[in-house]
Amino acid sequence: MKEFIGRVEELSILEEFYNDPNIKAYAIIGRRQIGKSALIDEFIKDKKSIKIEFLDSSLSKNLELMGRVMSSVTGSKKEYESSMDFMWDLADYIKGQYMAVVFDEFPYMVKCDESFAALTQYFIDVQLGDSKLIISGSSIKTMEYETTEYSRPLYGRTRTLWLHQMSLKECMLFHEDLSDLDQLRLYMAIGGTPMYHAVPRFDNFQDYIEKMILGPHSIFRNEGENMIKREMGHADDIISLLDSMTGRSTTIKTMAARTGVDRNTCSGYVNDLEALDMVRANTPMWGSPKKPVQYSISDYMLSFSFLVQRNDILFNSNVSERFRALSNLISTSRGFMFEQYCMDLIVRSYPVRSIGRWWGSKTVKDGSGDKVLDGSGVPITVNCDIDIAAEIMVNNNLVNLAVECKFKSAPVGFEALNELDSSIESLGSKRYVRRMIISPSGFTDDLVDHAAENGILLVGLDMIIGKEPMPTI
Repeated sequence: MKEFIGRVEELSILEEFYNDPNIKAYAIIGRRQIGKSALIDEFIKDKKSIKIEFLDSSLSKNLELMGRVMSSVTGSKKEYESSMDFMWDLADYIKGQYMAVVFDEFPYMVKCDESFAALTQYFIDVQLGDSKLIISGSSIKTMEYETTEYSRPLYGRTRTLWLHQMSLKECMLFHEDLSDLDQLRLYMAIGGTPMYHAVPRFDNFQDYIEKMILGPHSIFRNEGENMIKREMGHADDIISLLDSMTGRSTTIKTMAARTGVDRNTCSGYVNDLEALDMVRANTPMWGSPKKPVQYSISDYMLSFSFLVQRNDILFNSNVSERFRALSNLISTSRGFMFEQYCMDLIVRSYPVRSIGRWWGSKTVKDGSGDKVLDGSGVPITVNCDIDIAAEIMVNNNLVNLAVECKFKSAPVGFEALNELDSSIESLGSKRYVRRMIISPSGFTDDLVDHAAENGILLVGLDMIIGKEPMPTI
């Protein structure tokens, strides 16, 4: 059996639940392949338990499954005519015991038997006794509806544990021989889904991409499209929509124009993608226009698949040649997702009140600092932005933090600071702003000296991956 890696906090929550007599049931919610079943198996491995993983099939097939599971744990043949027969037999089996009961892929059972949610509610209220129940499922809409909708039987009966992608720090445990920089590169490409990390050994970031994604028989070669097909209907439309979003922030109107799908339908798709943590709405800060709302891909593997892998057209070349041909797109995807990672890093590190991006325009100036005019005498403007704009509470004082994120191969110097300062000067309202630059490749010596003298916060690789604390604001 492979060693179980990560999910320390989630296991701790489940242990507290198991030992708390006041909590009877937990609902574990997360999309497919995120590790729900593995987490449950790790939690119950040293406990007396019974686990049923329901099928996306008919009621008769699930009743047959229930019978087989109960036969294996009781030692006597079991057959059920209805879900109620199963629940009463299960209640009789656990009576007087302290054990964990698991209904995995609970939505499948609710779909084939409308009474099952009510039977589960009765089981919790009357039949569970001192034992504990865990329900789990990948259909996020169904799990939320069944556990949080006031009109549904399970309302108020369960606590909820949302299972999201694992952190970089946890994922690094899968590849302890990899360099810190390659660990970060890998996370920017595939994110924190455990399945993507639990793979045969590879030498470095390029080796992983060539073996696991670009190769003709690679297990994740079509993972972006497969991810959508696993999770959602109308997969072709949604794949087209994601193609229209790659490498940029996009509005519903633009998506509709690029895909030919009407705006209301696009909006519904985007809402579903947001619920799955695949797409994120950009939060406008410091006077940026709130409408139209801009969206971007927020899932690492999805971004890599749609921006990089779907542009892999050199099919007759070897994988190393194709990796080199895709290097610019790989860097673009990495930079795009690095901004998101840095935003999450700031949220984890400081008491953030609000966080997002600022975008606007600035006037072009010549070498003397004078405005550059067009043929009509109107100042020329260009679009500009601040990668991360955050408002942070420090000792009851509000601090505005402007962040430039750079994922380069060489140490970052004054060009990054000048770019950040230029955007800060273009803010519509004058405000004092603390400046931060985040760069895993480090910083030039002259920038380090200048930053120390002028209160500029520099965040290098060790801080990014959690080996050192973030700077004090």
